[in-house]
Amino acid sequence: MDIAYKLGYYSAGRVEPLGVIYMVDQRVSKGVGFHDNPCIVSHDEDIDGIGSAAAVIKITGTRCVYLTGYFMDKWLQLGKKIRARCREKGAIELLVADLNPSLEMIDVLDRSLAGCVGKKVIWVDHHVWSGEVLSRVESLGYIETYINRSMTSTENMINYLGLRENAEMNLIAYLSRDTDYGLYRHPLSEPLTDVIRYSLYRKSDTGFLIKLARKFSRGIVWDYEIESIWIEAKREKEKAIEDARRSVVMRNIKGYKALFMLVDPMISSKIAIREAQTSNYDIAFVVYKNGSVTIARGSRDINCAEIAMRLGGGGHQHIAGAQIGRESVNRGLEYAIKYISERL
Repeated sequence: MDIAYKLGYYSAGRVEPLGVIYMVDQRVSKGVGFHDNPCIVSHDEDIDGIGSAAAVIKITGTRCVYLTGYFMDKWLQLGKKIRARCREKGAIELLVADLNPSLEMIDVLDRSLAGCVGKKVIWVDHHVWSGEVLSRVESLGYIETYINRSMTSTENMINYLGLRENAEMNLIAYLSRDTDYGLYRHPLSEPLTDVIRYSLYRKSDTGFLIKLARKFSRGIVWDYEIESIWIEAKREKEKAIEDARRSVVMRNIKGYKALFMLVDPMISSKIAIREAQTSNYDIAFVVYKNGSVTIARGSRDINCAEIAMRLGGGGHQHIAGAQIGRESVNRGLEYAIKYISERL
């Protein structure tokens, strides 16, 4: 049984997230179909987001790169930048990648583009979108969605841009899948993940992450600069893992074994769960100190995307996320557990 149904999330008449467009065979030649210097907006905390941006940089050479997350303050800041660019250029074309939008995110984007006469948004993704969001996007009329849930966002962007034969992008695509599915088979998958999350959550260095996307676009996945950051990241990560292990608790939620742990955001959820050193759970909630929560399944009959939507987020069936707020986490893990449990 789907846990979302068992925990009471299902409501009759809820719109299923259908209507996705599969563009796996579309080819876009360099410069064709894009304005001069289009902007890429992509997720900031993993290889899939950085890789999606790299693919756009590869094909367009754009200097307009925005990396962001799901917290509303980040989207409000992004909205100001988009509005300012449209005023400066008179028109704007955005390629958005690896971001599963809420209604609030779409509204922020729409308000930011309200005075922009020439506007176009191409949204390439691989998450499960809610029916409400899809309906809202369709009603706006200027956002085109290209979603294939069987691929990573980087793979979708590569296909959309016609880069499937490019060896450099194929390596980035492999790394995106290796990390997004928690496999970590490539020797650089975990170090690169550490570098990205350390740069974002310890150093707040989005500038380096944009630089990393540019490196990826040239086929550079490791160099002395990246390694020097990784040495710092690895040291901090080891301390954070020990703290995370001490926080692990198990709870029974309506017949399911649920693992909860409080984690520094510089640690990937998949790595955190691995380091919890237990496989005896049906569902895991990685509660981050910045107010995010990642939901991962240990049992195949659990739909994490459905559960995340109940918490105001979204994602995939096997892993998803939401924001529960820093104030909830600051009151302690037990309070966060109570907060999450009451909404399932």
